[in-house]
Amino acid sequence: MKVLLIGNGAREHAIAEAFNRNKNAKLFSYLKSKNPGIISLSGGFEIGNYNDLEKIKSYAQKIKPDFAFIGPEDPLNNGVVDLLKSIGISSVGPTKNLAQLETSKSFTRNILKKYKIKGNAKFEFFDKNNIKDVKKFIDSIGKCVVKPDGLTGGKGVKVQGDHFQTKKEALDYCSEVLQSHSSVIVEEKFKGEEFSLQCLTDGKAVVATPPVQDHKRAYADDKGPNCYSEDTEILTEKGWKTFDKLNRDDKVMTYNPSNKILKVEKPLRVYWMKYKGRMLHFKHRELDLLVTLNHRMLIKNRKTKKEKILDAQKLSGECNLYLSGIWKGKSLKVYRIKEFDYKFGRKLKKYNINFSDWVKFMGLFLSEGYIFDNKKEHRVFICQSPTSRHFEEFKKILSKLPFKFFYSPKDYKFRINSIQLCKVLSEYGLSHEKFVPNYIKNANRKNIEEFLDAFLMGDGSIHNGRKRFHSGSKRLIDDIQELVMKLRRSSIITLDKRKTMLNPINKKYYKANPVYSLEIKPENEVGIRKKDIKKIDYIGYIGCVTVSTGFVVVRRNNRVAISGNTGGMGSYSCENHLLPFLTKKYVEEGLEITQKVAEALHKETGEYYRGVMYAGFIVTKEGIKLLEYNARFGDPETMNILPIMETDFVDVCEAIINQNLNKIKIKFQNKATVCKYVVPEGYPDNPVKNEKISVGKIPKDARLYYASVDQKDDGLYLTSSRAIGCLGIADSLEEAERIAEEATKSVRGKVFHREDIGTKKLIEKRIRHMKEILSK
Repeated sequence: MKVLLIGNGAREHAIAEAFNRNKNAKLFSYLKSKNPGIISLSGGFEIGNYNDLEKIKSYAQKIKPDFAFIGPEDPLNNGVVDLLKSIGISSVGPTKNLAQLETSKSFTRNILKKYKIKGNAKFEFFDKNNIKDVKKFIDSIGKCVVKPDGLTGGKGVKVQGDHFQTKKEALDYCSEVLQSHSSVIVEEKFKGEEFSLQCLTDGKAVVATPPVQDHKRAYADDKGPNCYSEDTEILTEKGWKTFDKLNRDDKVMTYNPSNKILKVEKPLRVYWMKYKGRMLHFKHRELDLLVTLNHRMLIKNRKTKKEKILDAQKLSGECNLYLSGIWKGKSLKVYRIKEFDYKFGRKLKKYNINFSDWVKFMGLFLSEGYIFDNKKEHRVFICQSPTSRHFEEFKKILSKLPFKFFYSPKDYKFRINSIQLCKVLSEYGLSHEKFVPNYIKNANRKNIEEFLDAFLMGDGSIHNGRKRFHSGSKRLIDDIQELVMKLRRSSIITLDKRKTMLNPINKKYYKANPVYSLEIKPENEVGIRKKDIKKIDYIGYIGCVTVSTGFVVVRRNNRVAISGNTGGMGSYSCENHLLPFLTKKYVEEGLEITQKVAEALHKETGEYYRGVMYAGFIVTKEGIKLLEYNARFGDPETMNILPIMETDFVDVCEAIINQNLNKIKIKFQNKATVCKYVVPEGYPDNPVKNEKISVGKIPKDARLYYASVDQKDDGLYLTSSRAIGCLGIADSLEEAERIAEEATKSVRGKVFHREDIGTKKLIEKRIRHMKEILSK
């Protein structure tokens, strides 16, 4: 008996293990990359893409399997079942037409509507022609769910209250979806508890497997994105911005905890939502952060110097938080001033100025310079007293430029007559509108230091050995704070609100504009104690972003800090083949709905669905409702089901293909299971990659299933997704959870997992939630 398994993840590893329990079965696998678990169970394997149908066909013709089992949705959507059927190979998995049960949200909802199958949602589909009607429909259903009509890898669905708050945000997301999909579905949002019911079917008979509950969110207690208060700013390529001001194309400053390097990148997601609840306030002279309780924090133990990533609410004892990182930057070799069309069609020559010389000049100009530019005169002035101890250094810096300069002792000013130089400097505006050019902000540390030292000679001072900078431009002082942070130093901006100010040259008092000051401090981290952390009640907006490294540079009250931001993480099933909040009635209703959908599919298409119909249901006050169908086993839910299946899985698959599923009895052990996914640090939106992991001794009654790991010659490496599913099997849920938790400790490296999956605390929370829903 030869079996071809198409698929690559932990789900397929569990399927391969189930096939391997039949001693007469020989497994062959078609994978996208080398999954060590599947390969160890296979008699042969081929590596290739799921859309390479010719390669799949060639491999199938080579091994001549008795049947194939299709694991993921992509090959189903690509029509691999139809392809294999054309060469005489049967499959457990639906044809491309029937796979629309998963690949087309409109197909499924319309099937339920047409055949009057209960459990359907109020829904409508919209394309670019009727997108204007979305608002009216949302008004009629209240809170909504927005789904792209097509495959999204489980990441396209957005729920009001979790991913967005307002109707406008729902409309904006609908428009965003229509940029890459032909249509979008908007559905009513249900309140209740979700469960997964995976059913096996030959198109006539439908058999339910034990129900499972999956936990999709990455952090404990099903928390969503971890966020900052609405007055927190994030550093972007265009300066500091609050989260509500971020544009889709803004790049933000990120911090990589593995190498401490700063860089700018486009965020994967931006969050801005209403919030009412508790927040944590980190208040120190050099730090001011207001974050949600589950906010991810990178800390360093003050004694051991080891780093950890923890929820903010779990911080205890003394620890250090980072205020800056390593900036490499890239400098220009020369600064080019282009030739300029002058009157009478003449052109002035172009100049290539040594970048270091130009950076120093810009430090002088932004601290003490201004331009006077009209039809008759084009002058650049740099103010400086001849008695200043920096006077000769000013002359030295100006002499490096290819322009003649003059000094007027009468008004204490250097003057450069140049239409080209005026043209270059004109964008920096008046004194209170100045800013640092991006080519300096993006320069290497040497040039940044040269700029700051030159600026210091103008609007600067030394106080107790520390450099201080002053400016009437808030934007300029913000830019200087960014430069200081890139030098691995900290700083705080203060504001002088004096109404009058003494001119040190003529000794006269003038009306004073606000003056901002900044002092460089030597620290790049700050020590935090318990007394520096307080819980407060908060009502307002919160915001955050998700980035690849997991950490960003933020600021609150002019104090800069490195801080964190935000897939199924695990699942469980119970020994009585129910869930704590489920009754047998709900499971029977779910099975009845799936049975009627299978019958409707045959009536609609003339084809029999042979494979897995995986329904996501939710128990509401009005009964159970269908969230969606998948056309294959779930991940991680497969790991809860197949390891406790007593019936030979090869026999089950043959019964599906031959349409005699009603003639065999599929049995499962009366065991509880808990699966906890070990994932890369920063998952789901900011995972570390290419980090080596190791697997130690696996506890008794535990099993490990390999997902997104890369098998190299020197060991296992993390990719960008969930790494290893750790399964515990026992007579009770409590014991299964203990075994699964112990199994996670066998995986070592830059990984984390949700500790609360399957725990008594989380189960009781689910039960309370269900009681609240039913009592309303």
